[in-house]
Amino acid sequence: MKRHTLAAAARPLRNLLACLLMLGLAAPAGSMLAAEVDLPALCERAKPAFVFIGGGSGAIISPDGLMLTNNHVVGRAQDFDVRTGAGRHYQAKLLGRDPRGDLALLQLGLAKGETVPFLAIGDSEALRPGDDALAIGNPLAVGLVDQSPTFTFGIISARNQVNGTYTDAVVTDAPLNPGNSGGPLLNGAGELVGINGQIASRWGLRSNTGMGYAISSRQIRLWIPRLKEAKGGEVAHGQLPGLLFDVEKAEKTQRVVIKAVGDGSPAARAGFREGDRIARFDGTPISGLVQLAGLIGIYPEGHEVPVDVERGGHDTPLRVKLVKLRIGSIGIKLAQPDKDEGHVRIAEVEPGSPADKAGLKKGDEIVSVKGVELEMPARTQFFILSRWLRTGLFADDVVLMSVRRAEPGGKPPSTHEIRVVPK
Repeated sequence: MKRHTLAAAARPLRNLLACLLMLGLAAPAGSMLAAEVDLPALCERAKPAFVFIGGGSGAIISPDGLMLTNNHVVGRAQDFDVRTGAGRHYQAKLLGRDPRGDLALLQLGLAKGETVPFLAIGDSEALRPGDDALAIGNPLAVGLVDQSPTFTFGIISARNQVNGTYTDAVVTDAPLNPGNSGGPLLNGAGELVGINGQIASRWGLRSNTGMGYAISSRQIRLWIPRLKEAKGGEVAHGQLPGLLFDVEKAEKTQRVVIKAVGDGSPAARAGFREGDRIARFDGTPISGLVQLAGLIGIYPEGHEVPVDVERGGHDTPLRVKLVKLRIGSIGIKLAQPDKDEGHVRIAEVEPGSPADKAGLKKGDEIVSVKGVELEMPARTQFFILSRWLRTGLFADDVVLMSVRRAEPGGKPPSTHEIRVVPK
């Protein structure tokens, strides 16, 4: 792959900006190009805080040598030989890791009184689609040629996105490839707003397709204190058990409604009641169940979260302490859908499994899961449900499913609401 300098890539955009300004059109205030930032100078400033680690990347986030990367970059190792973008070599030790969220925190072995260049952590919640994005990494190990990281430039495509176990991801079109994992995603001010970790690949090809996913700085801030205290071990994610959710359609959005509250559960102790509507979770307005599940997925075990519920026409503030995430399995296999099928079918139900005990049957069409109606094409449903099953997102105390089932004697298919209790 031919490498282009960032300055060369930006030159046509600057020419276009000049033409727009001549026509009296203003560029967005947050644009790096609008502010005429010197992109090569920004790269040079950020370069010393980049870290080569194994076949991946990392980022220094404090003057005393705290360093972030992906959990899948560090694997099971505890000690590392690393090199910064400025060519300095260090020994690094793992402080803690989050396997599910794919984050790891390391400490560089600095000399007494030594400090290192670092990247300030920015606010991923302040990002807007179209904001500038700069990714630093070692894609396909090309940085080994000249011992320097590479820089790719693009925009923020979206934020707060779910992709597997990344549940609050920042999405960018700045090209990311294998080797970018663990490297920083910067905003136009040069602040770290994400740690790059996943790409959308086409039919298994491990190459960039224009969608890269970064762990948000909002999530990173929540985890740093816990990872610093982990003594080289793992920190578990939190969950909010004891609630059975449903979805109530509203104009242009969904309202998440509590259908049931488990007796004696953390949710019951926090004061949740049947019929409550989730208005805000940790200050974020809730507009759907997928969004709520994604938000819950960014917190470590033991974190106390403020939740506002709508009850009796008024907002009621609650506080709930998240408990350790329990990965659930329900014991079903899905059938590959035909092109013309409307819903994914269950191909196999494991005898004695939670799905079997709940009454799911081979051939059932899955209409909705956890209150989310599956209205997309069947192949998309298959992809989403397969990922949920593979990554353990059936971690609730109870999973509510609706299935359409063929009835004997030529009767019309009937819809059944099934409550599955995962293992």
